[in-house]
Amino acid sequence: MGKDGNGTSGVNYVRWGRTSCPSGTQIVYEGIIGGEHYNNKGGGTNYLCLHRIPKYDKYQNGHQSAGYVYGTEYEVSQYNGNPFDRNLHDHDAPCAVCFVKSRGSMLMMPARNDCPSGWTEEYHGYLMTAYRGEQHASEFICVDGNPEYVSGSNQNKNGALLYPVEGVCGSLPCGPYVAGRELTCAVCTK
Repeated sequence: MGKDGNGTSGVNYVRWGRTSCPSGTQIVYEGIIGGEHYNNKGGGTNYLCLHRIPKYDKYQNGHQSAGYVYGTEYEVSQYNGNPFDRNLHDHDAPCAVCFVKSRGSMLMMPARNDCPSGWTEEYHGYLMTAYRGEQHASEFICVDGNPEYVSGSNQNKNGALLYPVEGVCGSLPCGPYVAGRELTCAVCTK
């Protein structure tokens, strides 16, 4: 549970893949998805919704011994189960931080594109993360099913990457799961 700038209780969440928030919510800020480079062994494992206009305090120009953050590209093509209705491959991914003052809990529900009874669906989409063969682990995020991309960003710069997530049968039970099928997700509030 968080508070907005006016001290009102509520909940915030990131709408991955979009630059706006659903009706009935307010946008805190619009951003770009940042993360660790796909080929680095160290660094952060979570994706960040970075503000579009950073503010700096003390700094030293140039790269020092430090952690890095990179922009994030969609890695979705016809060859890796692109579940989206548009060509997003190699485009940079945006995000928006949203605030709902009328609810106090948030749940990202993997493997479902709807919410439990009594919960409000903020958006649904597809589960995404880094490629399974990359050097570091990344979190699973729920990218909106109707994603946008940063205009003019169709360049293969390969910073942090987002791939669709597929189920693998074994410990994950096939029937009801289907091997190799892209998994959905929903962001729910209550």
